[in-house]
Amino acid sequence: MNPFILYQLKVALCIGAFTSLYYVLFRKETYHRFNRFYLVASLLLSLVLPLLQFHFSSPAGNNFLPVWMKTVTVVANRVSDSNAQSTQPVDVLLWLYFLFTAAFAIYLLWQLSRMLVMVIRHGVSGHDGIRLVRLPDGNQSFSFFNLVFIHPGGSKPGDQEQMIRHEQAHARQFHSADVMLVQCIKICQWFNPFIYLIEKTMQETHEYLADKAVLEQDGNGRGYRLLLLSQVFGVQPGIFSFFNHSRIKNRILMMTKQKSPSRNRLKYLAALPLLLLLFFVMCCNLDKNAIPEDLAPPPPPPPPPVEAITDGDGSFIKVDEQALFQGGDIDDFRKWVQSNLAYPEDAIKNGVFGRVTVQFSVSETGKIGDVKVLRGVYPSLDKETVRVIESSPDWLPAKAKGKDVKQQFVMPVVFMLKE
Repeated sequence: MNPFILYQLKVALCIGAFTSLYYVLFRKETYHRFNRFYLVASLLLSLVLPLLQFHFSSPAGNNFLPVWMKTVTVVANRVSDSNAQSTQPVDVLLWLYFLFTAAFAIYLLWQLSRMLVMVIRHGVSGHDGIRLVRLPDGNQSFSFFNLVFIHPGGSKPGDQEQMIRHEQAHARQFHSADVMLVQCIKICQWFNPFIYLIEKTMQETHEYLADKAVLEQDGNGRGYRLLLLSQVFGVQPGIFSFFNHSRIKNRILMMTKQKSPSRNRLKYLAALPLLLLLFFVMCCNLDKNAIPEDLAPPPPPPPPPVEAITDGDGSFIKVDEQALFQGGDIDDFRKWVQSNLAYPEDAIKNGVFGRVTVQFSVSETGKIGDVKVLRGVYPSLDKETVRVIESSPDWLPAKAKGKDVKQQFVMPVVFMLKE
């Protein structure tokens, strides 16, 4: 699978999990600042978690590991001819994904350009620390960062002041930053239904915070609710509108709702187990019998003779003399494997890539055996790796206490479609 698409699917899973928890536990609480922080943090964590990778190993039986070889890398365009590359089918779904992604990006740019045109056409004036753009009849009020677009026509002076205070609250609390974050994520997550839920929820939370700020300033809750009911604010089409008739009922109910008890703040601790679960699912790779190469220490110089140590199946994993490949060392075997591996055509056509980790042993007679896949990617990639290792020429076996013994190795093989 394309790594970018795989990343987006992981992001979608994280967003879905965080949003579901919000709708179950937090949405009806009156702790709007907590809710806003949760929503923003959940989006940022959803972007970051799939990028983190931690590797852990839990070898069974003892603290000694098989010899870990350097990674073998196989690149498709080096091992397949140009005709094979040219016959790859076009991934229609991938093209459709990027087509919709481009459409959402263009729509966002169009919305921003509309606001720029309004600013140029109507000009900007200062008002109590914000920049005010007065719109003609037929337009409605909204804000974008420190710009407040106001439609004063047809409203009373007191109503107009409350409208401005409402938009000031949005501007001073940087609600537009949250909106832009959601819109930028939605460009790539347009297929994810949870991004639309979190967008709606974010807008509701912004409204509750702005309403609270207005009521704290003038205390005229009844008049402010009547102003909402009169629908003076109207609806601004587009992504930067904070007023929407469908949310007015919820806003009025939230203004009259009794404040949530302090003990309900403990609900937010429920996000920690979810975060830990996503961390282990997204970030942790656990190999039962091996550790990843980037965590393995570099090969030490040959140690002095020590007492041999074996694992459960009789393989010696600590020896006096290490097994040798055709008079060379294990790096010569790695190069031999790399020169003999071929990228399977079905994997190339299906866009499959990844890392195959294989364990094998060199017997007392120098024969390769006990070949098994510790961590596979795709059947043809796994089979090709096993095939080449099993076809290895004989080795010089390892020695322990002067005797030929069996030794165990682990080799990671990375298949790449292109460099």
